[in-house]
Amino acid sequence: VHCKGGGKKHLRCRLVASDSVLQLFCERMLGFIKTIHPNLRAARMPQKARRRLILTLGEQKRMLTVPNSLLRFIEQEEYALQFIAGQIRFGLLDYYRNIEGSRRDEKEGLVSGVWGQKESDQNIHYRGRSINPYYILCTARPDVDVPMMTEKFGTFIVRISNPLALMERIRLVWRNHELAFADNARIAPVAYTKDELLKKDPYLNVPSDYTYSQKPKSKKCEQEFRYVLTCSDAKQNLSNDLTLDVGDCRDICTLL
Repeated sequence: VHCKGGGKKHLRCRLVASDSVLQLFCERMLGFIKTIHPNLRAARMPQKARRRLILTLGEQKRMLTVPNSLLRFIEQEEYALQFIAGQIRFGLLDYYRNIEGSRRDEKEGLVSGVWGQKESDQNIHYRGRSINPYYILCTARPDVDVPMMTEKFGTFIVRISNPLALMERIRLVWRNHELAFADNARIAPVAYTKDELLKKDPYLNVPSDYTYSQKPKSKKCEQEFRYVLTCSDAKQNLSNDLTLDVGDCRDICTLL
């Protein structure tokens, strides 16, 4: 958005939407800005730009908290070596509700929380889920309890020394995948707020990323970060896992 006139004073703002809701927000914001700056000229948003990976303001703050390295716990050495070679395997989020073993979470992908006060009959309870399917890749902070994690998830540990570089490689491949929704790939820390009191919000909105990143407080010891792929069509018969070939990752991934 460019504001013409006024000498050197001008307003420049880039608003890119990856879904219809954010697009509507952008249009409303442009209308508001125009009421303040009558000389405003809105540039048409290119289709390619709209399909770029974007993060909402709330997610950008979470993005800044990504540590310098992450750990991936894997059950078999073969799979760990494949990961380092760039064969990045994701699991369907809904699949974890029925999977056997320590990775099972019957409420995975379901958002729940409470607005109000502790132990009050005036509280508002929320339950919901996204209409879009997700594939996720689970990792953990480097300061996690390693013995506990290896016992639960696998004894082979891959250290990702540059999590954001891996995210970019994943995004570049995912953007051309037939299942991809608007180039929508991201990394997010898990919020351990399921069934807990939520931050006050005048419109009773929950963070949009809770649909793929909310877990109960009892799982907080896992200190999880997730790489997330958003799929475009919930009606498709999706496999329980999806592998992306992002190229050799030996420069950013090592087997510990």
